Amino acid sequence: MENEDLYRNLVILLKMFKNRPYHLAKYLIENSALTNEFIKKVSENSKLSEEENKSKQPIYFLDIGKMNDYYSSFTDDIKLLESGKSLFEIETELNEKLNKFLFEEKYEEAARLRDYMAKNKIKRIK
Repeated sequence: MENEDLYRNLVILLKMFKNRPYHLAKYLIENSALTNEFIKKVSENSKLSEEENKSKQPIYFLDIGKMNDYYSSFTDDIKLLESGKSLFEIETELNEKLNKFLFEEKYEEAARLRDYMAKNKIKRIK
């Protein structure tokens, strides 16, 4: 019930800033609404800079899953690299996990991992 109130009030707050994203950003930062971790992810993310340079047409999503994937893709690369491992080490580790899931016939886990790897452009080592 608490989350429902939070979501409802947050939506109302966001609607108040309709068509004024700069005001909203300033308001959130000045009121410490964002965690330091999230601020770091946003400020260091090259995908967001690229997004600004793309066409200004609105983005439409066919379902909530695609919307979540789209927005989480802006922070996923940073999550991978924050582990302190090189991209090659991460690639190798995920491929080993995928092989293990396939060997153990855990196909649902393998499919999720495969989708995650595809989404983050991690190559499959055969």
